Amino acid sequence: MAAGPVGVYDHGVEKAPRGRRWTDGFLVAMYAVLVAVNAPNQRPFNQYRPYPLGLYNERSNTWEIPPGAGEFVHTYHANNWERLLPALLTVILVPLLRRRPLVVAACLGLTEVTLGTVNASGDTRYYVFIAADLMVLNIALHWSRRTSLRAAGLVLVCALFATVSFPPGSSSLLFTHLVVISLLTMVAWLAGNSVRERRADVVRQRADAANQAVANERLRIARELHDMIAHSIGIIAIQAGMGNRVIATQPGEARKALQAIEETSRDTLSQLRRTLTALRHGDTDTGGTPTDPAPGLADLDKLVASTKHAGVLVIVESTGLPRPLPGEVDLAAYRIIQESVTNVVRHSGARTCHVGVEYGEGEVTVTVSDNGVGVLGSGGTGFGLVGMRERVNLVHGEFSAGPRPGGGFLVRAALPVPGGFGTVFGSGAAQDSETPPGSGPDDVDAVLVPSAPDEQQNQNPNPIPNPAVTQ
Repeated sequence: MAAGPVGVYDHGVEKAPRGRRWTDGFLVAMYAVLVAVNAPNQRPFNQYRPYPLGLYNERSNTWEIPPGAGEFVHTYHANNWERLLPALLTVILVPLLRRRPLVVAACLGLTEVTLGTVNASGDTRYYVFIAADLMVLNIALHWSRRTSLRAAGLVLVCALFATVSFPPGSSSLLFTHLVVISLLTMVAWLAGNSVRERRADVVRQRADAANQAVANERLRIARELHDMIAHSIGIIAIQAGMGNRVIATQPGEARKALQAIEETSRDTLSQLRRTLTALRHGDTDTGGTPTDPAPGLADLDKLVASTKHAGVLVIVESTGLPRPLPGEVDLAAYRIIQESVTNVVRHSGARTCHVGVEYGEGEVTVTVSDNGVGVLGSGGTGFGLVGMRERVNLVHGEFSAGPRPGGGFLVRAALPVPGGFGTVFGSGAAQDSETPPGSGPDDVDAVLVPSAPDEQQNQNPNPIPNPAVTQ
């Protein structure tokens, strides 16, 4: 027999080994022989009880039994222990419960009928019936509903037949016996079946949770690979096309295009290696393989440079005081900007793209807009906008994307920061909080240009554009 999930056993096509069949047959035969040997001891008999002095009823002033006479008393040969013996013999059938439940039910049903034919006492028959109900409970716990119903029905039919054909005690209590026997069998089966189904539900929920976790992980990996490769391949395709057109007339520009292709390819290969290493080891810290940190808003300068080589000028504007972000928010913001800029390069036909990063009280808002004539995400079967929306939903933010009233396309994502910006994220948070804005060295190639403090913002509300791309 093949075992099913959560201890549920069903009938299979596999045959039991010959040695096991012989063992099962021996147990059944031994049980049947012991029941047959013990059954005659359960028979009642009429025992004559003499009354030398008679039995006088003082209330009626009559002799119920005259002196020197006697009466026949209905009694049993078996004592209390011998009456319990047929129920104890069911222990022999316990090893068969996991292999042949219907055989066990049949043996118990025949035992009830046998004890009924010899007119065994009601105690003996109820002992056997309770043992049979315990077997039904066990079968319902470990076998399928179909098998357990058959076993319970077999036990119940035999018990009812024995009770109707050979009533224990007075016939006036026959209906009571039938109701009690039916209720006990139903309770035993329902209890076992409900526990079995509850266990099966727990196992199914665990399996569903595991499958959902696998699906979420696959979706995360697919999203990372999409965001990682789509931008790089788009830049490479544009650079390769431009180089192919000008290689004969402008070799210098063609050489720059090839250099951009080389840099973009190396960066993409590095990110792919990091992702595949994490997949192979399950943990980036295992195996001793050094990996780069996940990209964030601090890496926008590389994105701006690669996009500039593709012919699209990206203007990055930062509003508010830049603060350290948790890893998932920082990665989501970067990927949303990357995917939006990639769509600008591939679909919009615009020559410039504006990227805004606004640090609010408890969230960071990123916007990407262009003045092109195309629509982002159109003209293909990709999942760019869907992936961006999923990233925003994962961090419980707000996402919107659509055409601008004056032309072009606008993508906006508001990403909340758990705990607000008062929470320290990363090791550099303390240093950032102690360093006043603008105290660091000037960097002409910087991508993000923070705005002035609040009192200066009131005087000049317009954000300062990126000096690296406005030249």
